[in-house]
Amino acid sequence: MKCFKHQTEAVAVCAYCGRALCADCVPSPAAQRMVCSDACTIALTRADMAMDLILQKSLQSARASAFYSYLCGGLSAAGAVGAWFYLPVPFLVWFTAGCSVVFITSGIWYGRIARKSDPVR
Repeated sequence: MKCFKHQTEAVAVCAYCGRALCADCVPSPAAQRMVCSDACTIALTRADMAMDLILQKSLQSARASAFYSYLCGGLSAAGAVGAWFYLPVPFLVWFTAGCSVVFITSGIWYGRIARKSDPVR
């Protein structure tokens, strides 16, 4: 592979645009990611910030989903108890109890996802 500027043998590739870089074009050999220009550095930084924002929003979404799953599970459990005493219809009792189990299970699942994704914990 040849350098995009000097047509000499490449030693690295730009992490953003994929251009080949020779030893003269590499900005710093100690850099974590090689870039060919300031524009690629800015674009790569912007892409990293966007990825971090997406991951943060995903974590918030998992937490909110866990909360609402627990809430719906609790309300369904209360509905099952209420149906047991006030409307002794077996289908209604079993249905609301089943919904409660499903919601609480999904709350546990979302909570585990949130804890696994949380960098603080």
